[in-house]
Amino acid sequence: MKNAYLGHFIRGIFLLAVFLLVMVTGVSVDINKWLEKDFALNGIENLMLPFAKVHLGCRTGSILFAQNNLALSGGANILGEKTYGKSFHEELMATTIQALAYTSDFSKNEEQDKLKNDLETPVIKREKTKTKERDIVKYDFSSECKAVLYCTHTAESYVPSSGKARCEGERGLVDEVARTLAFELERRGLRTEYIDTIHDFPDYSKSYANSRETVKRVLNTEDKILALFDIHRDSIPGLPQGETVEIGGKKSARILIIVGTDERKPHPNWRKNLIFAQNIYNEGERMYPGLIKGVRTKAGTYNQEFHEKALLLEFGSDYNTLEEVLYAADLFADVLINILKKEV
Repeated sequence: MKNAYLGHFIRGIFLLAVFLLVMVTGVSVDINKWLEKDFALNGIENLMLPFAKVHLGCRTGSILFAQNNLALSGGANILGEKTYGKSFHEELMATTIQALAYTSDFSKNEEQDKLKNDLETPVIKREKTKTKERDIVKYDFSSECKAVLYCTHTAESYVPSSGKARCEGERGLVDEVARTLAFELERRGLRTEYIDTIHDFPDYSKSYANSRETVKRVLNTEDKILALFDIHRDSIPGLPQGETVEIGGKKSARILIIVGTDERKPHPNWRKNLIFAQNIYNEGERMYPGLIKGVRTKAGTYNQEFHEKALLLEFGSDYNTLEEVLYAADLFADVLINILKKEV
């Protein structure tokens, strides 16, 4: 047993001697002079750099030396404070602490300096480029002239902006599109009415029957209705996002025009509706190519049998954003005004 203790003691003395030899060797070298020389191996300079940059007083160095050195800390403090305070050269303390300061990977020194420079460089704030507002041309329509908008499927909405495609029993975001289009037409000089009656609740199957009554009532009380529009949004199964077209540096939803035919019930003037739709499409292509993606005919009258310029307009699909469809409504107002002013 005693032999075992003796062996541990001798090994400890040996390790301590090796440690002291390494430390004394370190003191005898002037690291700063090394760094002043032009070595071929940049790795040596990087390795020595931390040692040259740490500067500690002798007293502080002595305390930290005792606290951090494995051989001279805690219960393993064999020599005691007086011994290491007097026997060790004071530079040994500083050298040891400098070695302890080497905690970073200085092989990435250039990247770190670059990052530091980036952080310290003051940010130059550039003035935001102001997008020039589009010129709105106001046409002098007669006060008797009027456009009428309504929504057969008032609950239709846009998933990215409302979280769902339909707001059952409420006004979905398609209501906002109709209001915006009415506002933009008014700004351009055409008196416009948006009838915000909810037609698709409580019985969705009676939506068109309900909106038909609205159309009849309006036509019976108004004489100079230039156009009648039923505002919807499309729904394309399997399409994860709505179609857009970039116009004037902004994304716009695309618009589909639906024209009802006489396949299911009498609709003798449906071709007049079709000509009106095609005129709008052609003007749209001239002004804002891609805004109107087409004119589609469908079996069913969609209340268009009551007016020669009655159309169903689909602003985007259920996965367009509200911002995209409102921009489409703004642009469409330009197109529509150019067509309607030719009718008066």
